[in-house]
Amino acid sequence: MNELYPIVSGALSGLAAAGALKGPIESLTQIWTLTIGRFPDNAYQKYKIKQAANLEKYANEVKEEIEKIPEENIQEPKLSVVGPALEASKFYMEEDEIRGMFAKLIASSMDKTQSSNIHPSFVEMIKMLSPLDAKNLYYLSQIGEDATISAVHLKFPNGTFTELYSHVFLDNPEVQDITIISPSIDNLIRLKLVNVFYDRKRPKDELYDKHKNHGNFMALKDEYEKMNSNAKNMLADLDSGKIYFDKNMSPEEKKEARESLEIEKEIKLEMGKGIIELTALGKNFCKVCL
Repeated sequence: MNELYPIVSGALSGLAAAGALKGPIESLTQIWTLTIGRFPDNAYQKYKIKQAANLEKYANEVKEEIEKIPEENIQEPKLSVVGPALEASKFYMEEDEIRGMFAKLIASSMDKTQSSNIHPSFVEMIKMLSPLDAKNLYYLSQIGEDATISAVHLKFPNGTFTELYSHVFLDNPEVQDITIISPSIDNLIRLKLVNVFYDRKRPKDELYDKHKNHGNFMALKDEYEKMNSNAKNMLADLDSGKIYFDKNMSPEEKKEARESLEIEKEIKLEMGKGIIELTALGKNFCKVCL
């Protein structure tokens, strides 16, 4: 534990020079040592070198965030926020995005202007976010009212639907793989950080061009258009006598085969356009942690 103290004090001691900062910084250092400094000896020895490097990054990130706060807005760190945040963050030292959110949360707890935005649940929320979740949340907070989402489904002749992809969010330029984006948005919805609506859409239809032109959607569209065309041609050839069902097929099997072709001829690939937006809790989370 004593080996960790110089890292913390070295990063934060410069902030304590000013009178207004001295007390709050000393309090933060003490809480830091009591939480992050309490690794079991065997675990600490095993990860000593790597953890020390990450811990130094973490302390510097906290320092940088505190330096952004005007001196007149500095307050004593809230133990109810800082304690759980430091305790939890020691397991996320290697994940830059998550570690950065903890650093911002700790600094925000010392900012009077953030008092009304901080919620006790933020520590647990950060723990439940993946780096991709954090990135998606960041880009959503930056885009605001131009953020879009879509869902891709098949529409059958009887009016029923089968969903192929849900919650396609393409406003994160770093990740466009919809197979991993969808679960990420599901998690943000579960945490009540975002809301998704498909009964509304953005007025600017061009905002959905990236969805219509996405490789996955284009490939599916081509696949089902070919299926429609093939089924239509086969039905026409059956009606004209150019082709016949296998003579060994029973009348019932022939009927079922024709019905399947009728369905394949009419199946439509459709895209549901929607909006995604931050909840009130999500907006506060972004102000504090991003």
